[in-house]
Amino acid sequence: MDDTAPAISPRKPWIPLLVTVLLLAGLSVLVTWQWLVLGASNRDEQDARFALAVDGIEQSVRERMLAYEMVLRGMSGLMAGSSDVSHEEWQRAADQLQLQERYPGIQALSWGRYLRNSELEAFVQRERGNGRPEFQAYPPGPRDEYLIVDFINPLDWRNRRALGFDMYSEATRRQAISQARDSGEAVLTGPLKLRQEIEQDVQAGALLYLPVYRQNAPQTNIDERRAAVLGMVAGVFRMGDLMHGILGSSSELFWVELRDSQDAANPLLKAVSTDAHRPRFETQRTLNIYGRTWQLKVSSTPQYEQTLHNSSLSIGLGSGLLAALLLSLLIGGYLFLRERALTNNERLNQGVREREERFRLVIEASPNAIVLVDSHGRVAMINRQTELMFGYGREEILGQPVEKLLPESIRKAHVGMRENFQAAPEPRRMGGSRELFGQHREGRQIPLEVGLSPIRAGNEVLVQAVIIDISERKAAEERFRLVVEASPNAIVLVDGHGLVAMVNRQTEQMFGYSRDELLGQPVEQLLPESLRKMHPHLRESFTNDPSPRRMGGNRELFGQHRDGHLIPLEVGLSPLRSGTDVLVQAVIIDISERKAAEQRLREQAEQLALANRYKSEFLANMSHELRTPLNSILILSEQLKQNMAGNLTEKQVKHADIVYRAGNDLLQLINDVLDLAKIEAGRVQLKLEPLNVHDMLVELDSSLRPMAELKGLRLLNSMEPGVPRVIHTDRGRLHQILRNLLSNALKFTEAGEVELSISRSPTPLDDERETLQIVVRDTGIGIAPEQHERIFQAFQQIDGSTSRRFGGTGLGLAITRQLVEVLDGKISLESVPGQGSRFIVQLPVVALTQVEPDQPLSSAPVRSGQGPALLIIEDDLNFSAVIAEEAQVHGFSSVLCRSGKQAINLLQSERFVAVVLDILLPDISGWQIYRRLRSLAQYRDIPVHIISCVPQPQDWHEDGTRYLVKPIGRNDLEQVFVGLAGLGQTLRPLLLVEDVEIEREHYHEHLTQLGFTVTSVSSAEAARQAYAEQGFSALVIDLDLPDQDGFELLEAMDRQRPLQATQVVINTGLDITRQDLQRLRRYSAVVVRKSGDDLGPLSAALQGFLSGVREPQSDSSGLAGKRVLLVDDDIRNIYAMTALLDEVGLVVTPAKDGVEALERFARQPFDLVLMDMAMPRMDGYTATRLLKEEHDCRIPIIALTAHAMKGDREKCITAGADDYLAKPVSRQELLEHLHRWLIEAPQPLRQALG
Repeated sequence: MDDTAPAISPRKPWIPLLVTVLLLAGLSVLVTWQWLVLGASNRDEQDARFALAVDGIEQSVRERMLAYEMVLRGMSGLMAGSSDVSHEEWQRAADQLQLQERYPGIQALSWGRYLRNSELEAFVQRERGNGRPEFQAYPPGPRDEYLIVDFINPLDWRNRRALGFDMYSEATRRQAISQARDSGEAVLTGPLKLRQEIEQDVQAGALLYLPVYRQNAPQTNIDERRAAVLGMVAGVFRMGDLMHGILGSSSELFWVELRDSQDAANPLLKAVSTDAHRPRFETQRTLNIYGRTWQLKVSSTPQYEQTLHNSSLSIGLGSGLLAALLLSLLIGGYLFLRERALTNNERLNQGVREREERFRLVIEASPNAIVLVDSHGRVAMINRQTELMFGYGREEILGQPVEKLLPESIRKAHVGMRENFQAAPEPRRMGGSRELFGQHREGRQIPLEVGLSPIRAGNEVLVQAVIIDISERKAAEERFRLVVEASPNAIVLVDGHGLVAMVNRQTEQMFGYSRDELLGQPVEQLLPESLRKMHPHLRESFTNDPSPRRMGGNRELFGQHRDGHLIPLEVGLSPLRSGTDVLVQAVIIDISERKAAEQRLREQAEQLALANRYKSEFLANMSHELRTPLNSILILSEQLKQNMAGNLTEKQVKHADIVYRAGNDLLQLINDVLDLAKIEAGRVQLKLEPLNVHDMLVELDSSLRPMAELKGLRLLNSMEPGVPRVIHTDRGRLHQILRNLLSNALKFTEAGEVELSISRSPTPLDDERETLQIVVRDTGIGIAPEQHERIFQAFQQIDGSTSRRFGGTGLGLAITRQLVEVLDGKISLESVPGQGSRFIVQLPVVALTQVEPDQPLSSAPVRSGQGPALLIIEDDLNFSAVIAEEAQVHGFSSVLCRSGKQAINLLQSERFVAVVLDILLPDISGWQIYRRLRSLAQYRDIPVHIISCVPQPQDWHEDGTRYLVKPIGRNDLEQVFVGLAGLGQTLRPLLLVEDVEIEREHYHEHLTQLGFTVTSVSSAEAARQAYAEQGFSALVIDLDLPDQDGFELLEAMDRQRPLQATQVVINTGLDITRQDLQRLRRYSAVVVRKSGDDLGPLSAALQGFLSGVREPQSDSSGLAGKRVLLVDDDIRNIYAMTALLDEVGLVVTPAKDGVEALERFARQPFDLVLMDMAMPRMDGYTATRLLKEEHDCRIPIIALTAHAMKGDREKCITAGADDYLAKPVSRQELLEHLHRWLIEAPQPLRQALG
């Protein structure tokens, strides 16, 4: 900018403002003074008007009172002119006066008769005789003189109250009466309460008395007037009504207050005003009326003041001030506009000069060359960049034709193009779509882009050309082209019309087209023919939403070679903007080799899957083939070691026990192999649940301490402070890990100790969970460092000598490591030969907050319920409460002990029908309690149920004792009490559902005699409600119910609470189909056909429940004589199973396959079928299905299988089997199933099944 440019001359913009303020102030003072003068004159006029109004009020009061006096004198003339005026004459005279219309404000006109004391009684009698029987004088009491109200008008209800009143009896009236009598003039009383007043609208009153004397009697002095007086004519006034009558409509304009000077404390009339309004006008006058001096005070009301309000003064003031303001603003505005116009003019001139200078500086500072051309095509202006770009000096080019800057070959053509542009000037850009060149002074050509803009200067059109040297861009494009050509991938550039704009050499090689064949052609030429029609739509979608994307990653994408074969591709699309156009760059990768590699991988995966399937089938077959002979070995060796016939020597029994134990060890090996296969196949499913770490340590110690004591080792465990008491993990898998490690340590340790310690890991495995460090330390043989990794491999031992000395398969540690990894943990080993070993497990867990703190042991047992007593020895309060609740449902009372010593004391002092025992107790072991229990004669034969987290010992065969391992479900717990139900004879609740009333009463009586507590209902709805409110040991249900089918009722009740532990008897007259029997089998229901009065079948159906239930292993006498069809292809199993079944008295018929089984079943009846499922010719699945579907088999079929794989049980049940046993079958387990189906399922069911 030119620093020498003249500055703007200083102005004074505050002068118009000062003039405006001074003019406004002067005019405002003048207008305000004039308003004040007019206001003072108006107030004087209003004061005079108010005084005149008050004079009018005063005059009206005087005139009205004088009018009332005239009325009294008229009536006094009536009374004085006649010696005996009757009541009717009085009323007629008073009515003619029309008091209410002509004299508003007067309450009443009365005649008071003057009487001496001696005249009163005669007067009252005379009045009563004149037709006024109710007349009487009051107030009572003797007085010397009386003035009795004899007549009054108007005679309304209010004025009647004053008849007979002695006005002489009241002091204020007496004073005025005496004054009027003595003076002979009208006299007014002071303020008083009229006799006519009631509780509402009470007003102060006054009376105007006028004496009446006997006609012609002398009245010159007081004594003569007293002697001649006949009575008084009185006008009665209520002062509020009086003043309202005087003022009329003016009462709204004035507040009037009236006081008697002689009795100022009692106002005659109080002004009705509000504290919020202060009267502008107020005056007071003194009135001397009929012997009284009244003070009249008059104040203006808001209504009156409103009538005086003169708004013209305020309007005048506002108008004057507004006019002053407008005049001042008008003059000030004119001065301001004039001043601003002068200032703006100077600024405009200065701005023009500054803009010209800025334009010149912008042109010079532009990085591009700028040329201004006039309408004749001559250069009018250039900047410094133009000189540098073209090499000409400013003087050399100014005034020269612009064509001087162009190559000679296009100068002539350019003249025509320039003239066309000037004829239709509009901004345009040149050099974007085709190459454009300028010419340097030295003659070399310069690649350019030019932007043209027309500029109007008066009537002339100038052209501004902005010229950009694109030499560097061209060089960059060439470098880009070289990079594209060198790319290992095909690159295709597509323009907005879908035409190929550029390809590289790799594109030519991939698709087989030359560059010239592709450029300018639709890109669809590179696609398979099946996609070419739909591709333009896809391309348009990409153009509408251009964003980088990858194609062919999740679905197959192909291009087409020139020879027609398809090429698998992956394509990356990227939008490129070139001016307003959007180009698409496609980077194309040929993935033919990758596809081939993937195909090879798929084939290898299929081979691995096939190998894994062969492995699974091998394991399943080996499991079957191993379990089959094991079944015979275990059954026969168990029979031999029990020596029930007593014909074996002690040594032979010991040998049988060795065989039995060896068989169990082999079974454990099979289970380990299956477990390892399951882990390696990734089929392990974790069951995450809360786990008490301390309880786990106690459980492990209890189960492994006998093994340690047998070898003379110390078994130690410890848990550092700060270790979470409860963690969230897989209880079973963690227990398996620790048991494997501890068992391994005990096996390889000859002397010393084995220690299990748990602490927090100093190096957590992840940030979200805590990491426990579990260390199992022993003082055993130790392991060489080179063997540390080997021992974690399956079927590996340290060396052959160790294997022979210590035995084992080498699976324990392999399973342990894989289980630790399944739980996201790590296992490591620290060991030196001869110095023992340390196995370190780092396990991430989720720590849980203990819901309830540890509760102290109760000092007294907890008793609940009624019925036979059951002893519960359990330190877990929650679980013991569940047991007690279930006991109460089944009719037992319970006694809960939380410590072993307390339980022993109770066993010695009380009698119980059964005992539920936990092994892990806080003070002593449950085994100690069990041994003490069996040592007491009174408890030697009672049922004992052990429910503990300690696994059942493999050699456990105690009769009369049932062993359950925690956690157990509600169904398992119900089975415990089903087994004890026969002990609870005092309470056997039964639900009877029968809609026929006579039959219902008949059954109810019979069942009650059998010892049941019967609840009878007549509908399914009532049955569901009763079942929801109470537990029942047995149900007797008719299928034909009025509101619901019996089958639907059973399903609804089973959903409410499982019927598994409830005896169900179907007592119906309906025909039972085969499908119906299938539906009833799930409830183990007994079907009884109604037979009139014969209740034998119903009693028989309930007989098993009535006689109680005993464990099969302790009582199998009910099995004798039952017929069993044993189907198995292995002669060893047939021999072993037959020996066991013969032992309990069953009649066994063998069959070697399914075909023979069908033949045997068709020829003779059986009570039960034991069916092996894997047999030649016809397997057990087919045989079972044919027995059920084609041979109408209605007896139980128990499936036997040696696979023991997941899904086997469901497969057997689906085929039609009623139950399932996995080989090898233990004696106890087999007898339990036989007892369940042959003893607990009563004879009526088999009769119903045919």
